[in-house]
Parts: sequence; structure tokens; C-alpha cells
Amino acid sequence: MRNSVPIRSHRGFSLLETLVATAISVGIGAVAFQLFHQNERLFRDQSLILEMQQGARVIVAQIADDIRMAGQGIPPGLGEVILPGTGDSRINIRMSFSAAESLVVSPVPLPVTLGNELTAFVESTTGFSTGRQAFLWTDLAWTRGTINSVSGAARSIRLTPTAVSASPLEFLVPPAISLDEAVALYWDSPTRTMRRTTATSTENSQSPSWAPANELAANVVALTFFYFDAAELPVIPDTPEHRSEILAIEVRVVVRTSASLSNGSRPTYALSTRAIPRNLRLR
Repeated sequence: MRNSVPIRSHRGFSLLETLVATAISVGIGAVAFQLFHQNERLFRDQSLILEMQQGARVIVAQIADDIRMAGQGIPPGLGEVILPGTGDSRINIRMSFSAAESLVVSPVPLPVTLGNELTAFVESTTGFSTGRQAFLWTDLAWTRGTINSVSGAARSIRLTPTAVSASPLEFLVPPAISLDEAVALYWDSPTRTMRRTTATSTENSQSPSWAPANELAANVVALTFFYFDAAELPVIPDTPEHRSEILAIEVRVVVRTSASLSNGSRPTYALSTRAIPRNLRLR
């Protein structure tokens, strides 16, 4: 008798089953791709919005810090702290941003004469250099001059006075010496950027020489300054008298996204703050 061996059937997928499986795979892949693409667009949109908001915060923080320092290292009797050129979209501030300051240890009384060079012995010459402008000052008197030479070994600074608070002038107590420096913050409308620069020379305080400006933020739609006096009344800084009345400054900035969002829009973000020039309150 022959042994019968059962024959097994090896059946594959039908065309219909293959098509159904392929359709399901494609559908799942399409849904996954759509979810990934949607999440990617959401992430990009949020990144653009956060970048815009951060740019506005950087502008406001930098301006507020500089305004609070206005008049730092400047003689109390000097009224020219908010400088000419200040207006709706630019502010020029006089302040010692490098913090180069020392105490004069020359014997007193120390007489000062306009145009006559004098030598001031100081505790430290760090930060002072030839050609810069500096103040010798106390709470009651001051002189401003151009530095002719600096000697670190002798700890001395030679300068020629170009302005004095009173004539004749004589310091009866040791004065401080500090650099005469200035900062400008402004909106550059052609490039839609906010910029900051410092003065390379303040020999002409009505028109300082400014260094090349640094860009602090881009995509700035508007940057506006508002000025107020002690009574909270608006001040237009068009004359020395009006600028001397300024005791509070408000800044408003509007920034937009650096690129369009996924829906094609370019939203804007507005931020404002008010800063008090602390040193002006003490004058």
C-alpha cells in the first residue's frame, strides 16, 4: 500500500488584499505626514513670534537701562544731559558709560583758568586717554577740558579747560574726574532697525562725533519717545530749556516677525515702558 502524503496549499495575497493594504498604508502615511507638517508649521510660527517678542524686550530693556544712567559721572550743576538731536525717534544722552572715574589727589586749593593747561594727580588713570574730554567736578563747581596727556607711572592727567561753571574757579576740596561721554539710541527707518552708538568725541557737545552704530534689533516698525516734566506734562525737547525740564521718558516700540507665518500674515508686537533718569532727579 502506498503512503499518501497530504499536499498543503500555499495560497498568497490576492490583488484586492494587496491594494487594500497599500491604501491603508498610504492613508496612515499621509495622516502622519500631515500631522508632522502641521506641527512643523506650528513650531516655525511660534519661533517667529517668540523672536519678535524677544526683540521688542531687548529694545525696551536697553533703552530703559541707558535712560536710568543718564547724567552718571556728570557734574550736578551741568544741565546738558539730554543733548540736541533728541526727538520722537532718537535720544542722545550724556553719561559716563565706561565708568572711567577717579578722585583727584592734587593739593587744594586747585585753581582753574580757561585755556591754561593744568595737571591733576589722580588715584587711577584707568580708562582715560589723550584726546578725550573730561570733567573735574564737585557738587558745587566743575570744569570741562580736553585731555592732553596721561601718565600711568606718575598717575597724572594733563588737560586744558574749555568750560567752567564760574570764573574765577578754584576747587577747595579734591574734585572727581570723569570722562565726558554720550550715548545715542535711534530708529533707522530705511532699514527698519533699532541702533545704538556712542560718542567718539564730545568736544562739541551740541554735535558730538558718533561712532558707527550697532544694530540691536531688526524688523522694527516704529520706535517712539515721549518726554515728561515733573508735573507729568509732555515736553518737546527742541530747546535747552525744554530738555532740562525732562524728568521722565516713555518709549514705545512696535516689532514685526522676520518672515510671514504659515497663514501668510506678518503680525506685530507692541511694547512700552517708562524710565526715570535717576541722576536728573538729583540735580
